[in-house]
Amino acid sequence: MVVVTGREPDSRRPDGAMSSSDAEDDFLEPATPTATQAGHSLPLLPQEFPEVVPLNIGGAHFTTRLSTLRRYEDTMLAAMFSGRHYIPTDAEGRYFIDRDGAHFGDVLNFLRSGDLPPRERVRAVYKEAQYYAIGPLLEQLENMQPLKGEKVRQAFLGLMPYYKGEGPRPGAVEMRGEGCEASVSVG
Repeated sequence: MVVVTGREPDSRRPDGAMSSSDAEDDFLEPATPTATQAGHSLPLLPQEFPEVVPLNIGGAHFTTRLSTLRRYEDTMLAAMFSGRHYIPTDAEGRYFIDRDGAHFGDVLNFLRSGDLPPRERVRAVYKEAQYYAIGPLLEQLENMQPLKGEKVRQAFLGLMPYYKGEGPRPGAVEMRGEGCEASVSVG
């Protein structure tokens, strides 16, 4: 909060008495500071967004409807564009999100029409869906290859009590013979 101090020149009467207006001046309520007065560039009131929202995601430019960004209410995008949070704009007035925009188009396409990315981008889009907390997209991507294959692999390895991904497991016995190699785990 900014408090302005200072007084106007003393306007007391020659006999030293204060007028009633002088006493009122001494107890002025401080004005509510604006963001500029407070030394901040953030607005104090909720931010309002246009129906068509220009975006700058890490330098990649997108345009979408506000309703698309708010499609699923429990997502970071819905929260960001709810008006409760301040989102800075770039020099051209686009709302700026400091995130790599390479796969944001895939996120938008899902929000717009439920389209999923091609297989080669599933892992990268999955990371973006995690960041933006888009549960429905995460669920669908988890059922796609290569993520489904990775989930099966992790589940299988989870059944192995001593699996660490490297070297022999505790209690493992290696047997080598002429023309034969085997590894037996005792556990």
